[in-house]
Amino acid sequence: MANFQTHLNGGIVVSAATTLSLHMAGLIESGHTFPLFALGVIGSLLPDIDSDTSKPVNALFSVLGAGLAFAMTLPLKGQFLPLELAGIWVGVYLCVRYGFFEIFARFTVHRGLWHSWLGIAGTALATTNLAYWMWGQSPDPAWVAGLIVGIGYLTHLLLDELSSVDLFNAKVKRSFGTALKPLSLSSPWSSLAMLCVVAGLAWMAPSPQGLIARVDADQLFQVDALSARVESSVHWAVAQMTDWWSQLSRLLDLG
Repeated sequence: MANFQTHLNGGIVVSAATTLSLHMAGLIESGHTFPLFALGVIGSLLPDIDSDTSKPVNALFSVLGAGLAFAMTLPLKGQFLPLELAGIWVGVYLCVRYGFFEIFARFTVHRGLWHSWLGIAGTALATTNLAYWMWGQSPDPAWVAGLIVGIGYLTHLLLDELSSVDLFNAKVKRSFGTALKPLSLSSPWSSLAMLCVVAGLAWMAPSPQGLIARVDADQLFQVDALSARVESSVHWAVAQMTDWWSQLSRLLDLG
């Protein structure tokens, strides 16, 4: 499988391209691009949440703990005293960092359920519901947040699969097919439970119809604008090469 640095780099590139494309399509406001980019990068690291032996996973649970602690305490501002809010923040962080981590370490197997389509759907839908119900976002931004996390998650699984193929020696490693699978056949009950969770999250999620109605594929990918820019760049490059060749020819004649 791909290493942590590869997943991080891949997540950064894909998340940046995704957020910029959605921003150009008018689906993301300027002030939301960086938070959504960060969500995409986090999503690209989430599949390794079931690997309890690596330092990046420990760091990931620390980041998740801090993020969820802020998500839980910020809406409570004004309802509790500052010291009480600090206590809630510390409590949520410790529960996620050590409590949830120990649960995952005990009941999950690396490249198991979380390396599957169900893992992508569950994580994306969970993000959408968190954004809508807890962070007070309207349906469209909530679904965009879930989409970006899902794309980051999918990027991780694709990189794992690509690392299982040795193109130079025309070999396929034994790990091929274990990252991007519909569900985990080795853990049928866990897969069934995750399927129920995904169904519940889909039922709780806001309607995506508003976002779907706003999506314009041609505007999203900017095909015409991109073609025009490529054509303009080619003409510029040809003109520069012609000018450079003319100058070089004159210098050779003078010589």
